Amino acid sequence: MVTLPNRRAGEIPELPPMPPYSSAPAVLEQALPSLSPATRMGVVDAAEAHMKVNANGRWADFDRGVTPYMVEPADMTTSRRYREVIFAGPARAGKTVMLLSTVSHLVICDPGVCQIVHMTEATAEAWVDEELMPMIENSPELAKRQGRGRSDRNILSKKFIGGAKISIGAPTKAFLSGKTTRTVLLTDLDRMPLNIGKEGSPFAMGAKRTETLGSRGMTVAEASPGHVVTDPEWKPQTPHEAPPVAGGILELYNGGTRGRWYWDCPTCGEAFEPRFDRLHYDKKLSPAEAGASAVMVCPHHGCVIEHSQKVSLNRSGYWLHETADGGLARIDSGEVLKSDRVSYWLNGAAAAFASWARLVSKFETALRAFNAGGDEGLLQVTINTDQGLPYLPRAMRDEAALTVEDLRAICKPYAQGVAPEWARFIIASVDVQAHYFEVQITAFGLDGRRAIIDRFPVKDVPEGAPGQEDRLLEPHTYLEDWDALLPVMQAVYPVEGAAYGLRPMALACDFHGKPGVSDRATAFWQARRKAGEASKWFMVRGHGGFKVEGRQWYRAPNRASDGGKVRDIKLLNIATDKHKDTTFAALGRVDGGPGALILGDWLPDARLKEFTAETRTDKGWKKRANMPRNESIDLSGYAQALAEHKGVLKLDPTNPKPWALGGLSNPNAVELDAVGEAPPAPPAAATRARKPVRRMSYLE
Repeated sequence: MVTLPNRRAGEIPELPPMPPYSSAPAVLEQALPSLSPATRMGVVDAAEAHMKVNANGRWADFDRGVTPYMVEPADMTTSRRYREVIFAGPARAGKTVMLLSTVSHLVICDPGVCQIVHMTEATAEAWVDEELMPMIENSPELAKRQGRGRSDRNILSKKFIGGAKISIGAPTKAFLSGKTTRTVLLTDLDRMPLNIGKEGSPFAMGAKRTETLGSRGMTVAEASPGHVVTDPEWKPQTPHEAPPVAGGILELYNGGTRGRWYWDCPTCGEAFEPRFDRLHYDKKLSPAEAGASAVMVCPHHGCVIEHSQKVSLNRSGYWLHETADGGLARIDSGEVLKSDRVSYWLNGAAAAFASWARLVSKFETALRAFNAGGDEGLLQVTINTDQGLPYLPRAMRDEAALTVEDLRAICKPYAQGVAPEWARFIIASVDVQAHYFEVQITAFGLDGRRAIIDRFPVKDVPEGAPGQEDRLLEPHTYLEDWDALLPVMQAVYPVEGAAYGLRPMALACDFHGKPGVSDRATAFWQARRKAGEASKWFMVRGHGGFKVEGRQWYRAPNRASDGGKVRDIKLLNIATDKHKDTTFAALGRVDGGPGALILGDWLPDARLKEFTAETRTDKGWKKRANMPRNESIDLSGYAQALAEHKGVLKLDPTNPKPWALGGLSNPNAVELDAVGEAPPAPPAAATRARKPVRRMSYLE
């Protein structure tokens, strides 16, 4: 017999009360907003009425006067005349607020379906957490419209009372396919892939989602320019045309109405575009002092405009778009280019949150670092994100005209085998060929300038190597053949005008070549390490493309390329295309100043021609047709990478490293005899015959 528990005796716990049923009026109250007609209010008017923004840590009403240049582009996101809005400009110019104001209008005034596309899902989630949700929760009118259902507030999907729905995601084929959306917003477009799953660009795929809605559909994209200029010889054909780039925001901008932001000069009254290249400052000052001195100069009459006038000039500024006859007009004039796309491009000098002092200071810091032989990446970043401009690589500026005749014209008259008087250390770089080592000797100064002072092949099989008398050098077959490089590190190069010479501080050798080269190179390096010389011998592995992180890094391989056992060796990995950029930019320093690569007139035309063997593309440096040799480029890159690894860019001229000292206190210095000749080289150095050194002043 089963005894049932007695509820009154407390044997059955009390159940929670049932939730009350929703009343018909409450359900109707939530549903009615979806039946309401769209509110006839512009995006910016709605933002000022309903939206809060984070103003230095406090939430305040939206104020169109903070970023006046965003008013017209934001209002155009609900235009029935245009179906696409493009905005190119610097970082932190208020582009994100434009997207948020569009979302605010869509939720409150004209509910619909919206997709927001970010670079990655991770950046999308961060944007929701840091920008979108704080804005919604701190704006009462938006907060009360948030859906109350469990699925209404997912991290990447938001639903609102009245029918608005927002989906946030990455530029993937799945996210940008198979659905109809009224509004698609793409943020930071130039940091997205150019092609999604071979289906097309993110913008093209997004525009497809709005296509069937006709004039009700809208696709919006914003970004700081991120793609390099593809034609260094380009000249604008219209007043506002942007340079040609390999896809991205400026390519879209060129396909639209091409609007630019204008001020009226407060002195002469003439209209002009405020641009970074119209900022004047003293370039001889330190970057911070140069920035503090920056003023804008009117291009019409040279009127000087102070930074303190920027706010008022922005508030009275206006957009001018191109017309069919080559003129400029406002968007509501009826004369603007006929297009479904309205496009805008803002220069960083007009951006509300970027002071001229900061723009100039960052640019000068990056430019001086680059001129000293450093990474061009910092210069590209400040031009793209601070100035809002596309980047033309320094190498491309000079490469188009790079011929043997041009190089011969910039050669300096100094002796082969002699280091310039400013030289402080020497780097040997080696390329491995089938039957010889190609060697280049480069002398470096404290300021990053360098000069090629010798170039020669090492072809003789070392004494004692198997079959020495009956074969050619075979680095891919015989470990013993690598000993032919030992004399390279023992050679002494006289310093011009001094009583001492310098031995190479270190050697960088290509790790790749015919099958077997890497194995022999590994064994040779291990022998150098065992001899305590690992700090002087470096095997180089190159990595192509401009998306490689860093410029050089020294570490053991993570895994063998063939899946086998990892090699017991540390490699100097280098971003080859970045170093090629540096090489060609350094050749452009014809004054021979800091960061210059100097060529001697002793170099034969065949060696100079090797510098013309490659051309730069947006993906990397590529061989030209019918140009089989490029060793001068590779060897110069190896030398620069090893010098940077050693610390050439961080040298303190007042307290340099021992290997960068002048005189016999340098550990690589060797005293010359009374007639100015180096002491006899060791027997192994007889692997090649040296030409007599011709002493000549470097300045001749």
